Amino acid sequence: MGETQPEYPKLIFPLCEENDINFVPINWFEEDIFEEEPFDKFDYNTKMQLEERLDMWKDKQLSKWNQSDIPLNSLEYDDITKEMYSWLHSINPEVQNIVWSTRHYIMVARVKNAIKRYPNKRILCIHGADHNYWYYQSLKNEESIKLIYPLR
Repeated sequence: MGETQPEYPKLIFPLCEENDINFVPINWFEEDIFEEEPFDKFDYNTKMQLEERLDMWKDKQLSKWNQSDIPLNSLEYDDITKEMYSWLHSINPEVQNIVWSTRHYIMVARVKNAIKRYPNKRILCIHGADHNYWYYQSLKNEESIKLIYPLR
């Protein structure tokens, strides 16, 4: 389901096979159905201005990449990331509701299903750093989950 990340066949699948680890895909996005980008509905000049603002957000976000021992693994990084995606939502809520919010609800549901399927097992979620805050806010209060984040 959804895209296959390039590191999966080279790194993750061999690691899982070598260590007898169950791999459960949780990512969701249907690129064949939805291809719109956040600024596609705007004219060229507006689109360029918005892309410049997004670049500024990304620079601010990446200024926090090393706030913990593990890069891109901090609440400081997450706070800026959450603000950036909130800004993107204010610009084009229709797209963000699909490419960000709906996607995360599905992904978190898959994580919860994996936890039910493998009770009392440790589960490592591997995903892009921008997703950290969503997982954390969605899973931190679940009684059946001992969430370790940020990683140490």
